[in-house]
Amino acid sequence: MIADIPLPRMSELEIQARLFHGDYGFEWTTTCGEKFRIHHFGEWNREAGPDFKNARIEFEKRGLEVGDIEVDWENRDWENHGHAINPAFANTRLHFFVGDREQDSFARSSDNRHIPQARLLIENPRPLTGQTESASVSLDEGRVMVDRAARFRLENKHAASLAAIRLHGEDAALFFSVAAGLGYKNNAIPFLLAAERTGWKAARSAECEALLFGISGFLQPRSFDDADDITKTYLKPLWDEWWKVRDTFSRVVLPRRIWKFSGLRPPNHPHRRLGALAATASRFPALRKQIRDFREKGFLRFFEGLDHPYWTRHWNLSADPLEKPVALVGADRARDLLLNAHLPTLHPDLAEIILRATRGPQPSGILDRASIWLLGCKTNEFLRSAWNQQGLLQLYRDFGAVSAVEAWEKIRSV
Repeated sequence: MIADIPLPRMSELEIQARLFHGDYGFEWTTTCGEKFRIHHFGEWNREAGPDFKNARIEFEKRGLEVGDIEVDWENRDWENHGHAINPAFANTRLHFFVGDREQDSFARSSDNRHIPQARLLIENPRPLTGQTESASVSLDEGRVMVDRAARFRLENKHAASLAAIRLHGEDAALFFSVAAGLGYKNNAIPFLLAAERTGWKAARSAECEALLFGISGFLQPRSFDDADDITKTYLKPLWDEWWKVRDTFSRVVLPRRIWKFSGLRPPNHPHRRLGALAATASRFPALRKQIRDFREKGFLRFFEGLDHPYWTRHWNLSADPLEKPVALVGADRARDLLLNAHLPTLHPDLAEIILRATRGPQPSGILDRASIWLLGCKTNEFLRSAWNQQGLLQLYRDFGAVSAVEAWEKIRSV
């Protein structure tokens, strides 16, 4: 459901990352009423100008056009930011905006060509803070609610996966989803941005690890100068590769402010997770073979066995080496990746069977609160299987601001 209430101020970087990934679909209507479809978002712009270059856009009346896309918060930002008089924006074919249109606007290029505008309708999630004194439902009612919510969540994820595959192809879409999953809830968007800005073509090259760390902003001179000998040995080939291209990529290097480092367990440090993403990229054919030969078990086997000569013995680039190797991706994170990166690519009927038979990751605090919100207590029935965990998360996300009884009435009436 698209909310008409004011949206929280999401950063333009997050909007761009989700848009490029396909989270918002690929068909829209311009403010002038013309339908259009994006066949491909092109590539992230590394120079001054619009956010995406060489996108393929098919308009209902004008047909297929190849050009650039700019994304802003407000429709009037085209004029407010000076794009109309900036020659770097002359090849723009589409201007996306997010906020409500309080006033109509007209976007033009520096040569007075009309630039179509379209609003991105972004869902406004309800807060994940259930009431402390919430009227709970019976166990039977809870089962019905969880089942419906889990199916709804699964079908939505499948639709988003199909959109990403249509835009980028199966391998690139899976790589981007794995990247977001490795970032987990704290750094999902920075990881997605790092993967997207590296690009799937470069992700398959020997320079992938250098590009991932460089674009993430983690290859800094001070980090190298202060490192111990082992870390310098690891960083030197990355630096050698990044040095050649860092001027080219300077515009797309992620700002430090978008990364979250505090409150993380050492194994979840972004440096280490990025090392895991690089290892995944270098062995992607093996991942595909494991999925092809052993399906979900092969997916889990790949990630639980993933290693890296440096990152299996380090938490981050400044920490002392570990006494013994530690799994690069633990069992819980591998299952989380299975739920969010692989299963959404399957038909929902098949994915449901797998989810019902799969034990979910270790329950988080949100799942505990959601169970108490729903039934008045924590219950293992809704905290063990991945299917029930997914349903519980969706229920709490959508209805956590009201009582479970009110949520039941709304769901029952549909």
